[in-house]
Amino acid sequence: MTKNSRIILLDVGGTFVKSALGISGKGAVGGTFASTPIASDGSAEEIEEAFREAVGVQARRAAEEGYAVKAVCAAIPGPFDYHSGTFLMKHKFASVYGKTFREILADVIDPDTRLGFVHDVNGALLGALTLHPELSEGNVALSTFGTGLGFAYSKDGEVQEDENGSPAVKIWNMPYRDGILEDYASRRAILRFYSERGGQLAEGEDVKEIAAKARKGDAAACEAFEEAAGHYVDGAGSVISRLGIRHILFGGQISKSFDLMEATIKSGLGEGIGISVLEDIQGTVLAGAASLTETN
Repeated sequence: MTKNSRIILLDVGGTFVKSALGISGKGAVGGTFASTPIASDGSAEEIEEAFREAVGVQARRAAEEGYAVKAVCAAIPGPFDYHSGTFLMKHKFASVYGKTFREILADVIDPDTRLGFVHDVNGALLGALTLHPELSEGNVALSTFGTGLGFAYSKDGEVQEDENGSPAVKIWNMPYRDGILEDYASRRAILRFYSERGGQLAEGEDVKEIAAKARKGDAAACEAFEEAAGHYVDGAGSVISRLGIRHILFGGQISKSFDLMEATIKSGLGEGIGISVLEDIQGTVLAGAASLTETN
């Protein structure tokens, strides 16, 4: 790529596509962030138009600033074929199942535009390794703690993937108690634990409000976070130990309340494992996407 080029970065969620212009190996360019609404349960036409708009916004910005767009790199949840860029999800984006990104973007990108794809959790870890090269030695893991329970790990700076490009090891669906681990370590788990202890939330309130109550000394709120943290350690601890993880990063919405779970997780995993929180998960994911292609 030339010095007058940029890449378009996408972070695909179920309700918004976050986008930015980026520089390979560095991440997003400040002041270029945008957010495009998308309905993952919408029609093919609605979903495709949202993707075209998200890319189009950045393509127009690049043109106005005198840059050529040489690549589009996207972080997206699975199931997805990250090698061919094919949608394989049936719970989200079902109406575009079997379609490729290149087909969808045919009207807004040149045929020779490079495309790159990474699982969103792998992308977050890849971004962390890009932004914090000191993490590239030994085995490092990332857990995203929020609506779901994501997990990715790397060996000496190389993110481990399965044959389709998804995380090599998954913990969200591990058999646990009377269900799976995600039932006990996630947003819905904390909401349930709080309710079981008699906690009540007003309409529209969520985990953020439980965290605020916990910081004010609400016992039920404190215990809800501690219980979720304990289940995380009970379920994921053996995997973390088996993989020889020396450092684990936490990201995701609930990780903003990590201080309410930190003591339980640290004591459960042991002193030999470093623990830190990704403060800017959005920027980290986009940095991971930006590392998928090269530019000068």
